[in-house]
Amino acid sequence: MKKLTAAIFFFIAIGNSYAQTVEKEVVDNIFRGTRLVNEHSVNMPDKGELLFLIQHRFGEIDGGIYELFGLDQATMRLGFEYGFGNHFTAGFGRSSWLKTYDLFVKSRITEQHQNFPFSLGIVAGTSIPTLRNYFPEAENSLLSKSSGSVQLLLAKTIGNFGFQLSPGILSTGYLHSQNGSIILITTGIAGSVKISDLFSASVEYLHSFHSEYSSTHPLSIGVDIDTRGHLFQLILSNSQQMFSQGLHTVTQGTWSEGQLYFGFNLIREFRIKYY
Repeated sequence: MKKLTAAIFFFIAIGNSYAQTVEKEVVDNIFRGTRLVNEHSVNMPDKGELLFLIQHRFGEIDGGIYELFGLDQATMRLGFEYGFGNHFTAGFGRSSWLKTYDLFVKSRITEQHQNFPFSLGIVAGTSIPTLRNYFPEAENSLLSKSSGSVQLLLAKTIGNFGFQLSPGILSTGYLHSQNGSIILITTGIAGSVKISDLFSASVEYLHSFHSEYSSTHPLSIGVDIDTRGHLFQLILSNSQQMFSQGLHTVTQGTWSEGQLYFGFNLIREFRIKYY
């Protein structure tokens, strides 16, 4: 695991160095924010820019008026992302589900331009649940509870359409259903269409592979509203989670049975340094 982590950070550093030295005419990525819907997009804040994220997911909408269509079972995540360079970002967040903290680093290796057909990035992260009296005593250490993941981010823009493929690997923390941790091969597929200068629509599907483990796969749709200072993303999904392990191991809703969760991402930009 230490060798894998070292290799990840090595490639991120090399990618960041390469991206800073290449001069090119960049094709604007059609994805508006640093999140496709739930997972990371290849986008990142500019150098010296801080993003504040308020992510909110209500409970199942099929609870009707008694549950106010999910308002009574809401979960949320607060997060920050900072651009240490135009091609390197680090961030962290805290989710109410299992009182989970998550951290990540992301590097954009190259952007789509006249001599290269797509944008390429890599993101590595970890999440650590801190809820008390939830894990067995023998599995209550930070190492046993923590998950780790790495994803490649390959994005392509064609006119008003954007596509992203995100293959990766996830090593989960302790799962009650497995009485231990597992390793999943993951992939994300997303598409977006630019409707106007202020509106876009996106769809995202996340899948995971394991010979002895299966779970419901997240399928989400979103509408992005750019207010020139805030990005407001309205979301409908069969998952209530907002970080990788939760998305791939805790998703339970099904579109066919109407077990869906409405939510939003509110992203505010702050300029910390000017260059």
